[in-house]
Amino acid sequence: MERESFILTIFFLTLGPFKIISGFAKLTQSFDLKFKREIAIKGISIASAICLFVALLGQGMLSNYRISPEGLRIAAGLVLLISALDSVFPKVQPSTPTKSQPTALQLALSPVATPMIVPPVGIAAILIFTILVPKYPGLEFAIAKGLLMMLALDFLVMFFIDAIVKIAGLMLVLQILGSVLGFFQVALAIETFLTAFRSLGVFK
Repeated sequence: MERESFILTIFFLTLGPFKIISGFAKLTQSFDLKFKREIAIKGISIASAICLFVALLGQGMLSNYRISPEGLRIAAGLVLLISALDSVFPKVQPSTPTKSQPTALQLALSPVATPMIVPPVGIAAILIFTILVPKYPGLEFAIAKGLLMMLALDFLVMFFIDAIVKIAGLMLVLQILGSVLGFFQVALAIETFLTAFRSLGVFK
């Protein structure tokens, strides 16, 4: 049960819906509801395919390239740390005029499916848990459950984005919560480094 809760927590941080609301709302603010929902359906379908591919074939790819669990943990910790720092200290992005309206499929592929729904840190989280499956029987069910829950929440957030953004004070709450979760991600990234170093014998 504790292991399942931990998986859900990590997936919530890396693949969860809170990080989608602001980005998806800004991306689709000038589109009508039908077009927004078309993007949501196609985006979640592509994101689900990415997660399934990583979960089923990721372990084999790591073995082929001889990437150790410790190496993956350090890489995941680095990605998690960079992602957390970007959320804690966001950069101001210059606005660029759009030449023409992209299709729903183009937007669903990028930036919705990736990196919005499935960022690099989310892929790293899936890979770390999948390599632990041989050690912990039944872990694959916890991973599948966690992924399904997060993808379902992500889809609901995008599908009902117009109603969600109208909730009074939501954006302020999300901004505060994002800062708290960002700090938690930094601590989690450091702990990922420490776990890898302990496994390598660097620390006792």
